[in-house]
Amino acid sequence: MANPTRSTVIESVDLDELISAICGSLIEALQPLLSESSEPRLVNGDRMSDLLGVSRPTLDRARAAGEIPSITIGSRRLYQPDAVIAALAAAHEKGAVTNVD
Repeated sequence: MANPTRSTVIESVDLDELISAICGSLIEALQPLLSESSEPRLVNGDRMSDLLGVSRPTLDRARAAGEIPSITIGSRRLYQPDAVIAALAAAHEKGAVTNVD
């Protein structure tokens, strides 16, 4: 029996199923890396505005408007990057994000 050529093997596989299987395997393999952020769990306002690419006054307005969550510890206001990004994404889906800068 002759060895099948590459084109024979590829023709016998459903392309959509192959793509789905590869994507599923890739996401499964990357999930632990994606869930471990290199950012600290809490950051100050200057760092949060840098991460978002907005000015500090824009960040402060979004917080005051209740668009993003923050935590106050003593006299320090801190932000959890994952929670801020999730809040902005959810607001964007609802069409509730205000214009920035």
